[in-house]
Order: sequence, then structure tokens, then C-alpha cells
Amino acid sequence: MVVIADSPLFSTLVAQNAPPNLKGTALTIVNCIGFFITIISIQLLNSLQTWTNTPTILTVLAFGPLIGLMVLLSIR
Repeated sequence: MVVIADSPLFSTLVAQNAPPNLKGTALTIVNCIGFFITIISIQLLNSLQTWTNTPTILTVLAFGPLIGLMVLLSIR
């Protein structure tokens, strides 16, 4: 649910800041990258599930939000 809620916000940010002649291309690239990351994440978690237990998988998942938070704090 968090990824779904985040995607429109990110697309709006790109649409507002992209040059008018590149707006469609920028949105296409951003959406493709988003879908690519989603597919890779699902495949990675599927592989991890066969090798390890749920707490380890949840620990791996925690790195994404932590990295995002660190980046946001460094921008501030």
C-alpha cells in the first residue's frame, strides 16, 4: 500500500519539474523504473523466502525505508 500511495506523488513531482517538451518521456522513464524495481523486489523476496525465514526477509525490507530516510535527512 505504501508504494502505491507513493507512486502518484513521485509522478506529480516529476511532471511539475520536467521541461515541458520532455514531460511525457520523463514520466515514462520514471514509471518504467518503478515497475522494474517492483518486479526485481518481488523476485528477490521470492528467492529469499526459499533460503531463509520471515524475520530475515523483513530485515532486508527495512533497508529501503532506512536509506530513503537517510537521503531525505541529508537533503534537509
